[in-house]
Amino acid sequence: SSGFATPFGSQRRLTSSSSSTSALHVSTDPKRASFFAEPKYGEDVAYYEVMESLPSTGLPPDAARVTLTRFLSDQVRNNPELVPLQSLLLSVQMACKTIANLINRAGLVAGTDRLGGGIAQPQQQDALSDGRYYSMKRLDQVCTRVLRNALRFTGKVNLITPVARYWEEKPAEHQPGVLIASALDSSYVAVLDPLDGSGNADASICTGTVFGVFQDSSNPVEEGGLVGEFDESEQDTLVNSVLQPGKNMKAAGYCFYSSATVLVYTLGDGNVNGFTLDPALNEFVLTHANLTIPSRGNVYSCNEANSEGWGDEIKDYLRALKTGDNEAKHPYAHRYVGSMVGDIHRTLLYGGIFFYPSDSTNHPKGNLQLLYKSAPMAFVINQAGGKALDENCDELLNVQPERVHQKSPCFIGSPQDVDEIRKYLEQALAEQKKTEKPEQKQGRRRRK
Repeated sequence: SSGFATPFGSQRRLTSSSSSTSALHVSTDPKRASFFAEPKYGEDVAYYEVMESLPSTGLPPDAARVTLTRFLSDQVRNNPELVPLQSLLLSVQMACKTIANLINRAGLVAGTDRLGGGIAQPQQQDALSDGRYYSMKRLDQVCTRVLRNALRFTGKVNLITPVARYWEEKPAEHQPGVLIASALDSSYVAVLDPLDGSGNADASICTGTVFGVFQDSSNPVEEGGLVGEFDESEQDTLVNSVLQPGKNMKAAGYCFYSSATVLVYTLGDGNVNGFTLDPALNEFVLTHANLTIPSRGNVYSCNEANSEGWGDEIKDYLRALKTGDNEAKHPYAHRYVGSMVGDIHRTLLYGGIFFYPSDSTNHPKGNLQLLYKSAPMAFVINQAGGKALDENCDELLNVQPERVHQKSPCFIGSPQDVDEIRKYLEQALAEQKKTEKPEQKQGRRRRK
């Protein structure tokens, strides 16, 4: 027998004289045979040069590739005060690489759990009859541990995981909660959500890590300080240090785990950059330089299952988007992943609006934590030219949280889209003021 070339390598041809009953018949038809022909060298090289070049520059990857580590080094060279921030961001980068690998393997591990192997035992599954719960719990805990260890590896960070004060603000049972990090060699404090959308991992739908960094002038720099555990009073001090409005952030970003792993961040200087994890190098490479959100999109993103509990103003806005009776004069498409990071990432690239309003049935104060979910994402969108509001038409980045796990309605997206929904919200607030009693006005002012 002789061999022939295919796009998948050399294959052995089985002739009709072979004793095998599974002989492969190779057609002599020129059109069919051309499929197995070796590609011409010139065409092959041209194809891969086009496909592998960076869209932002058009240059071959070797000429234009810039890693996140190098990019941060260049920023620090021009701004030496950012050295402690560089250490923090590189730790997040290291953790995100590991988390991306865990996410990619989540489906493989979950398959054994449902059969009674691994962490989830049959008697435990009988209690909740859903192996997905154990997969989420395991993944959340492991990702939290990875992020905590990456930060502690620097030897310059102390960490706590604060507990929610109110039942309605508690994270889901499978979620370990937010991490708060305090740098020992600087006044930086950070909030980190290890894995947003973990319930999507088993279905291979996008998830993400969110982080925001503040500067606390009251946080003394401990020269030669040691990483250790906080006592109760120190924990309270650290918690109070991050209860700041989002506009005070010095840096914020997210890492998006999907068909590609993309880390997007900003240092609050009006520049937003995205880096894609190159599996061959295991490095984040600059692929989205100087991101700017479109002034208007054609997609809205929300959990419309909650719409029965929404106010009339939100329903009217949705109706206008669906019918095309809006300022854009065309209907919008509805896209909702169920992972805030995924929905915001799409909104950043293509424009549109993401919103999670309050509803009278399940989420009277919205369903997203202000401090470590909506505020960091709003900060990124704002730096890219977008806008963010709460339900009182206040700028979301001006709202100061009173508690770590405090929730707030949010409207985030392209500037023209946010301005349009603002009109609906303002009209509803004006009508509310006309009908409410004096004591209701005082209560609303206190809540605000």
